[in-house]
Amino acid sequence: MAIKRKQYLIDRPIQVTISLKIVIIPLLLLVIFSGIVLIFVLTNGNYIAKIVGNQDSLIEMFITTPTLMDSNNEIVVTGEKTFRENLGLLQAIKVNNYTLLYFAIGLTILQAIVLFVYGIYITHKVAGPIYVMRHYCKEIQNGNTPQFRKLRGGDLLVDFYNDFITTINTLQDKDVSKS
Repeated sequence: MAIKRKQYLIDRPIQVTISLKIVIIPLLLLVIFSGIVLIFVLTNGNYIAKIVGNQDSLIEMFITTPTLMDSNNEIVVTGEKTFRENLGLLQAIKVNNYTLLYFAIGLTILQAIVLFVYGIYITHKVAGPIYVMRHYCKEIQNGNTPQFRKLRGGDLLVDFYNDFITTINTLQDKDVSKS
């Protein structure tokens, strides 16, 4: 019969410490990546704001210059249409820059959460056998003979666990033979 444990946080200090260490790398990468992206986003935003201002000035010039005020003039119509299109495109670029930044931050936070949960899951496979062996040690300290069992499928430290049981059995056999 396979033993299944439903509580994954068995040794909270060890498991949380290891999981936090697993999460630190993505968080550091987030800070570095976000800093770099933020510099580009802000720089691009400033460029775009300057271009938008220039575009507005050019449109204002077209509108206020008498020779360029002829709304039937094909050059004026094409120029105004192009300027308005450019303004829209520049705003879209600015929105895309911020979307990229928010997406990168969100994805990295999601990655950190997934890695933390995965760290708990992986450390559970180590913490479980340690928990069982600690329980056996307490049983022996209380003068009781522990009832050994197999580890769960997928647990790590199986060789160490088997050596631990062999050592305890050897010590118990030596103690019985001395009596």
